[in-house]
Amino acid sequence: MENRQKIPVPRRSFLWSLNETSGEIHTHIGPTEFTPSANDRIVRANDRGGYEQAAMEARPFVLAREGAYVLLANPTADTSRLNGEYVPGGNKERDLSLGTTKIIPGPCAFPLWPGQSAEVRPAHKLGANHYLLVEVVGPIDEDAPYTELVMKSARLSSVVIDAPDSAGNTSSSASEDAAELERSPAMTLRIGQRIVIQGRHTSLFIPPTGIAVVPAVEDGPADAEVSSDDAIAGLSVAIREELTALVARVEGGMTSKQFSTMKNELRHRSSLSLGERAVMLTALDEAWGARATTSHKSSRRDHRRHPHQPPMDPYARKAVVLGPKNFCILFDADGNPRIVKGPARVFPGPHDTFLQRGSRRRVYDAYELGTNQALWLRIISPISKAELSSRLPAGHTLEQDHYPAGAELLVRGEPTVFFPFIEAEVLHPETGEPHVGNDHDAVIIDAIGVEPKSGVYVRDKATGKVRLVRGEVSILVDPRKEEPVKRRVPAKDWNLWIARSAPELQVAAEVSTPWALSVIVPTNHAAQVRSRAGRRVIVGPAVELLEYEEQLTKIELSKGAHKDGRQTKSTAYLRVRGGRFRDRFEVVSKDLTRFAVSVGISAHFEGDPERWFASEDPVKLVAMTLRGRIRELPATALFSELAPKVKASVFAEGEALSFPEIGAILDGVDLLGIELADQKLAAAFAAAHKGAVELELQDRQAERRLISVKLRDAVDVEEHAVQRQSHERMANTARAELEDQHRIELRKLELESAREQADASGRAEKERIAVEARLSLAQAETEARAKRKLRDAEIEAEARKLVDAVVLDTHRAQAEIDRATAAALAEADSRRLEAVQPELVGALHAAADAEVMKAAAENMNLVSLLGGKSPVELFTRLLEGSPLARTVWSMKDRAAGRPSPSPTPSSEGPGGDGNEAEPKGRATSD
Repeated sequence: MENRQKIPVPRRSFLWSLNETSGEIHTHIGPTEFTPSANDRIVRANDRGGYEQAAMEARPFVLAREGAYVLLANPTADTSRLNGEYVPGGNKERDLSLGTTKIIPGPCAFPLWPGQSAEVRPAHKLGANHYLLVEVVGPIDEDAPYTELVMKSARLSSVVIDAPDSAGNTSSSASEDAAELERSPAMTLRIGQRIVIQGRHTSLFIPPTGIAVVPAVEDGPADAEVSSDDAIAGLSVAIREELTALVARVEGGMTSKQFSTMKNELRHRSSLSLGERAVMLTALDEAWGARATTSHKSSRRDHRRHPHQPPMDPYARKAVVLGPKNFCILFDADGNPRIVKGPARVFPGPHDTFLQRGSRRRVYDAYELGTNQALWLRIISPISKAELSSRLPAGHTLEQDHYPAGAELLVRGEPTVFFPFIEAEVLHPETGEPHVGNDHDAVIIDAIGVEPKSGVYVRDKATGKVRLVRGEVSILVDPRKEEPVKRRVPAKDWNLWIARSAPELQVAAEVSTPWALSVIVPTNHAAQVRSRAGRRVIVGPAVELLEYEEQLTKIELSKGAHKDGRQTKSTAYLRVRGGRFRDRFEVVSKDLTRFAVSVGISAHFEGDPERWFASEDPVKLVAMTLRGRIRELPATALFSELAPKVKASVFAEGEALSFPEIGAILDGVDLLGIELADQKLAAAFAAAHKGAVELELQDRQAERRLISVKLRDAVDVEEHAVQRQSHERMANTARAELEDQHRIELRKLELESAREQADASGRAEKERIAVEARLSLAQAETEARAKRKLRDAEIEAEARKLVDAVVLDTHRAQAEIDRATAAALAEADSRRLEAVQPELVGALHAAADAEVMKAAAENMNLVSLLGGKSPVELFTRLLEGSPLARTVWSMKDRAAGRPSPSPTPSSEGPGGDGNEAEPKGRATSD
């Protein structure tokens, strides 16, 4: 039994099956299950419009999410659904609108019917500087979301320039853009009509059905790469090498900050022209973009430092953004140009094209002119004076009221920024061809600064005459009338004229220089300048500028041992002062002997300078003339007479030999050497001369010996005389020395005696002074001790006096205190005793007396022995004046049988009132 594979078709999936018997293609839409028969084959569409075998599996629906749309080719005729109705399971073919395309915005999902194809595209996201170019390819779906935008954008068929107003504010805002579209009435669209959808009107665009987005083919990378390569190839070798190194650094890896720093350094490089800077910056931007694309995966790892920016929509085009010093050139469908100056944002019309030749991404830089710079313009369409004056920089003077096509102008003046205009074109100053591009250095005419000792050649285009402009001056060549000329000088002439004074300027090839030839004529030299206008001679030292046609006259001077013209030296400078050369030639004497003569010749030039260069070889002329005169002498003179007659033959009668035809005058002729030309004769002459010389030498030697003997004898005599004089001088010297020594010894003794006396006097004086000092010191010390003792005694007396006074005061104060205390006690006792009976008083007195006497008796014997008195006397004397005195009195009275006196104040002793209370107190106390 045959096993057939079952193909599951999930939901939102489909597959096509072709029945090979009937040729029908069924569409199976899930959820379902399909078991193909032997005649069924799973197919899918191919690129040739047919079908091909496909895998036995279901395909998903065409799915477009939010922000995407589907381009459906050959949609179904049924427009009630997105792509016709279908049921799960098998579906037969549907009627299709062949050759048409339907655009279905997302989100949507549907299957494809046989004969259909679909492409899902993301919605076109546009920035403010982007735009889309769309084309009408069929009837427009009027219900589509962006149909109204397409209809109103079709009204904007010309260039749209978004430039700031006079206040500096950009004229395009969201409200103004919307108002502009509202003011643009809808119009009927034609098949094939192109429309520009600007990003400033919408940030998202999905074309409605009937509108196709035109790919940006002309803005593709291929064209940009070709133009970039052409621009790089136009750079100099050094700049290309530097650019290659910078691109290698970018490709090797760097941060965005480093890349920005590199670009800023290039922008401020004054050594580079604007065009060179533009090409280098463009190449670096392309390398940076290529690096960012190739290193996309690695950049994700460092997304914080290099944030990923989504790529631009492949169908979107960039508007041209112009800075304040930029402009762009557009051509409409009829080829009419238009120049737009910045700052602006330019959206081209649907049929407008940008001029890109020599530009920097369709952007051209304005010409920055300085005070000493100019531009060569040619009018290509008639223009009035007023209109032309408004286009040219301020301060430019116009002479005509109307300028026809073909008129040429030289624009110069104060520093300004110049923008080209349609009525004129910029011409290249060298080729005269129109120039378009950012290579401004090639067309800006710079004034030539000529140094003080330099110059330039300028040719008049009308006459062809070349004039010399000498420094010190700054000249701006008008290319309409004149042109700078380079002078071409053969290497031989260059080395002869210029390199003679500067050997480092030697060249091997022809020299082409824009500067005038400056020749340096050294001191004592002269050079002849010749041209078709005549000749002139320059006498040094001098620096001379040659006219364009002037050349230096070349002369050939003989060199070598024989100045006969066979060997010459080329030069353009003739030595007119201090010239000297040497010549060697042969002469024959009277005895037919040949001699080789060497003479040194010195000469100078004077008179008319034009005659100095009359001879091609003045050295040869002078040498040949001297040879003729000197050769006449040996024919009439012998060898020994030849030397003295050389000068006589040249300076006849004392006058120097002159050459009027060249203005040369001989200053001197010296015979440097003369020798026999025949070698054998010279050998014989040398041998004979040698013998004669030997004899002469022997004679002279004998003479010298005789002279030597005489000289030695004279020297001996003089030597003895000198010795005697020397001995005398020595004796005199010894005697004088002894006398001097005696005087010295005597003087020493005198000085020693004087020194000893002085020492003794000094010692005595010192001792006297020391004794006086010791006496004075002792006296001073004695006086000081006496004064100190006296002062100490006075101080001690004063101190004792003060102490005694203090003690006395203290005793007085204590006595006062005691008296006051005794008085108080006595008063108190008297008051107490008044209250006691007299008997008690008597008893107490008796007891007290008994005790006193007892004590006195115990000690009285010893006291009496010491005093030699009786105890009674001693006791009475001892107690006299004290309160106990009355006890003694009482005892005496009692012993005599007298009554005791009453203790009244009148009977008290010398103590008075003050002593009354004291015995009472003491008795009471006892």
